[in-house]
Amino acid sequence: MAGPQFVHLQTFSRKANKAGQSVQQVLDEAARRPEFSQHVDEPQAPKIIEGLAPTQVLEMHDEMVAAGFVEVVTKEGSTVRRGVRKDRHTLLTAVASYPVPRHLVEGDQAASDAYKRWMEFNVRWLKNHFGDKLVSIIEHVDEQHPHLHAFVLPLDDPGCNARRLNPAWQVKEEAEALAKESGKPAQEAVKFGNRAYRAKGREIQDHYFQEVGLPSGLTRTGPKRERLSREQWRQRKEQARRDAKLHQEMEKRVEELSELQEALEDATERKARQLAEKMALVDQVHQDAEEAKKRSMHRSRAEVEAAKQEANLLRQKVREELAGQTAKTEAHQAELEQDRRAFELEKRRVVKRTVRDVAKATVRVLTGVFTGTIQLDPERSSFTIDDRDLAKTIDDYGIKPYLEKPIMVIHSVWQKVSSLLPRVQVVHLEQDLKEELAPKLPPFDQGAEP
Repeated sequence: MAGPQFVHLQTFSRKANKAGQSVQQVLDEAARRPEFSQHVDEPQAPKIIEGLAPTQVLEMHDEMVAAGFVEVVTKEGSTVRRGVRKDRHTLLTAVASYPVPRHLVEGDQAASDAYKRWMEFNVRWLKNHFGDKLVSIIEHVDEQHPHLHAFVLPLDDPGCNARRLNPAWQVKEEAEALAKESGKPAQEAVKFGNRAYRAKGREIQDHYFQEVGLPSGLTRTGPKRERLSREQWRQRKEQARRDAKLHQEMEKRVEELSELQEALEDATERKARQLAEKMALVDQVHQDAEEAKKRSMHRSRAEVEAAKQEANLLRQKVREELAGQTAKTEAHQAELEQDRRAFELEKRRVVKRTVRDVAKATVRVLTGVFTGTIQLDPERSSFTIDDRDLAKTIDDYGIKPYLEKPIMVIHSVWQKVSSLLPRVQVVHLEQDLKEELAPKLPPFDQGAEP
């Protein structure tokens, strides 16, 4: 059921826009105030995931705006400070909707777990993107699809300009300024900035997909956007689920390696403390020996020398233990590095094997029109494969829909060519093609290691 995923960024001012949206209206709707929740059948209070409640965000926003100012140069040339205008955009919101209906998320444990992982990925992406300016993340589960609202304030900007919190808007301003400096008219500069804004927006969505959509098993776009058939769209979603599973396995392996590294570091630190204590004990013994020498000059030199030798032996033992522990630490680190390289090598081998198998299978299918392993059904524009191993490979990789059109083109060309020749020549030509193509086909060794 999962589909495409994106995040929506938008800024608002205290003055309502054409749609009637303002800072207060947006936050009141997020808080599920009755007069702003008429579009919801059974409104429920939002769940606070991170930071403040919507009402608290409004209070912080109003305090920020009251303390804000803009410096303006008067006609006389002096600089004065003025308050923030009501039409200045002072709040940035980010909305992410989960593309699975609420009743499916709530009715299945696996779907519920997937939704929780999706929320965790979103929280991490928002924190990395906006830092300490992210003051709140809330969850709504009273509409058809569960979704998250994030609220971001320009807390470090005296002018309270929330638009500059959006990287796409920053790029737009820079592009317009650059166009004007190069001598372009104002209208062309605006168009130049708008193109930069859209390009940066696509970049943000691509980054969001890599960090949130991909590990959640979601797609970047929907079937209508790319004009995919139902079968192609099913295959795209299935591939997204496989990619998400691989991503989770990789993250789990990284976490295991990280935990092993932390355990090794803890053990090393603990051993270092023990060695330091022993070294301190050695120093104390040596110091005690010196003090004893000063206090008791009448003692024999043999006793003092014995104490020194004992201290030296203990010092040497501690050094040997430290050297042994260092060697163990280096061995553990080498083992971790070997595991990481083995993991990367396995990934490359899987990709290489997949590309090789698909390429070999494609060549065998295309030449199968002449070698007799491909049976055509022109009425349904499809084909069947006599070779079971080849048919299984085609189904496993899901490439049959992509081969149907080339197969039909080859078959059509062959039909036109053969219609111009006598039947006897056609039969001889078919036999010649089979004898010529069959020995040249790549060996089919599905499942072999690259």
